[in-house]
Amino acid sequence: DLIVDQTIEKVSFCAPDRNFDRAFSYICRDGTTRRWICHCFMAVKDTGERLSHAVGCAFAACLERKQKREKECGVTATFDASRTTFTREGSFRVTTATEQAEREEIMRQMPDSK
Repeated sequence: DLIVDQTIEKVSFCAPDRNFDRAFSYICRDGTTRRWICHCFMAVKDTGERLSHAVGCAFAACLERKQKREKECGVTATFDASRTTFTREGSFRVTTATEQAEREEIMRQMPDSK
C-alpha cells in the first residue's frame, strides 16, 4: 500500500533517527502548498539508516538525471532573493533536428558578448 506519494526531486534532507534504530525521516517541499513538511517513518524490517540511505541514493540519481536533462535542453533557472522565487528559462520539450539547426544558426549570427 502507498503511504506517501512524494516526488523524489522535492526531498531536500533525509536522515535516520538517532534515538530509534528503525526510524528515519525526510524533509520535502509540498507541491501544492509550497510548505516544507517533515515525514517520519518507522521501518518494519530494515533499519532507518538503511532506508534513509536508499532515499538519499534515489534523490542523488534523480538530481543527476535532472541536471543532465537541463543541460541537454538548455534550461536554466534563476533565483530572485527579494521575492524568494525561481524563474525557469527554456523548455524541456525535445526539439526537432530542424529546430536545433535553426537555433545553432541564430547563435552563430549573434555577436560575441566578450
